[in-house]
Amino acid sequence: MVKAIDATSLQKFAAEFDKTPAANVIKNSVANNGIYKSSTTLKSKVSMDPTFSIELDTGKVADQKQSGLCWVFAALNTLRHPMQAKFKIKDFELSQGYVFFWDKLEKSNYFYENVIKTADLPIGDRKVDFLMATPQQDGGQWDMVCGLFEKYGVVPKSVMPDTASRTNSSELNQVLNLKLRKDAVKLRQLVNDGVPEHDVEAQKEQMLSEVYRMLVYAIGEPPTHFDWSYRDDDHNFHRENNITPQAFYQKYIDLNLPEYISTINAPTQDKPYNHVYTVELLGNVVGGRQVRHLNLDLADFKQAAVKQLQAGEAIWFGSDVVQMSDRKAGIMDTAIYDLDGLFNIDFSMTKAQRLDYGESMMDHAMVLTGVDLDNEGHPTKWKVENSWGEKVGTKGYFVMSDAWFDQFVYQLVINKKYLPENLQQAYDQEKDSPKVLAPWDPMGALA
Repeated sequence: MVKAIDATSLQKFAAEFDKTPAANVIKNSVANNGIYKSSTTLKSKVSMDPTFSIELDTGKVADQKQSGLCWVFAALNTLRHPMQAKFKIKDFELSQGYVFFWDKLEKSNYFYENVIKTADLPIGDRKVDFLMATPQQDGGQWDMVCGLFEKYGVVPKSVMPDTASRTNSSELNQVLNLKLRKDAVKLRQLVNDGVPEHDVEAQKEQMLSEVYRMLVYAIGEPPTHFDWSYRDDDHNFHRENNITPQAFYQKYIDLNLPEYISTINAPTQDKPYNHVYTVELLGNVVGGRQVRHLNLDLADFKQAAVKQLQAGEAIWFGSDVVQMSDRKAGIMDTAIYDLDGLFNIDFSMTKAQRLDYGESMMDHAMVLTGVDLDNEGHPTKWKVENSWGEKVGTKGYFVMSDAWFDQFVYQLVINKKYLPENLQQAYDQEKDSPKVLAPWDPMGALA
């Protein structure tokens, strides 16, 4: 039955509003201050004191500025922290622009390959529409950044510093997506006209050469060899001459990437726990590391995080940062805003419901660098290294309540050794044949 809003309904709505206790006071507060300021709780600010029983010494935060490179910043932060300690280089940064360059080039090739693969599908097919909606973007996943590290290595930020397009990527994304969509028209036509495969490949190669030129203009040309010198915290001078990015990675980065896997907590019926999943059409490096997620129940998920922090290792994680968070104060807490009390409406949804109904998904990657455990060893709050500079939170660090972790943390990168033996075996048994999720599955969201 279809029923429009009529005058009787409107009169009823107005009458119910007039009966609401303190309705006019609340109306004035929200009108003048906004929804979230009007519902901010003092209790949350008090309980989210930034002190932790386990806390890693990680130094100054980085700043991604006007780009969607949180996943790259978070990954490079997890690499640089042990490097800073081992080589005594305070506040050292690896080049985000170097990784940004190769990610854009690899994503362009990945897009072209998927365009060719789906060329027989009509315009309007959901997969084709999905590809064309965003040919490439700044976001990414842990396995995607690992594919870049493994293929291209890393370099110090001083070797490939920021450019205007690295710090504000909107123009580059707009122009690059214009090119990719235009190229998609040609590639689809070539395939559907029956042009030989090697000729299609030659056209794609020329397109990639043009993308490379665009990226050099916008981000800079990545070095194949470079010289680098530094003075450590003990004032000793060090120099590297004519080193490659891959050799630099091997010498300075103490992280065995294959041992670090993506674990998720997605309590939806379509993803049974203790199984491995991948996402169709998701990736960047063709032939590189496949995106894989081991889905864990919340208890195993959280315990792995505690163990890794207790061992002195930071944790790359993906979450829905816009939910119940105060960016300026650096607080992420389900109790920071009393929306139910403000509106006298029950807004509660389960984690599974939010995923299934599009209310929440991963949209930001950060680094866990501490946790506060109670007398029974249970976490009460977590220390978070963000990449939004030092002007937010406590010099860029945020406090996350354990309740917020439960509801809005979806992904943790964990060294397999911190998982129980049965979960390590589950991952090893299924990693080469994971269940494939649809491209638009929420676990395919890019941080």
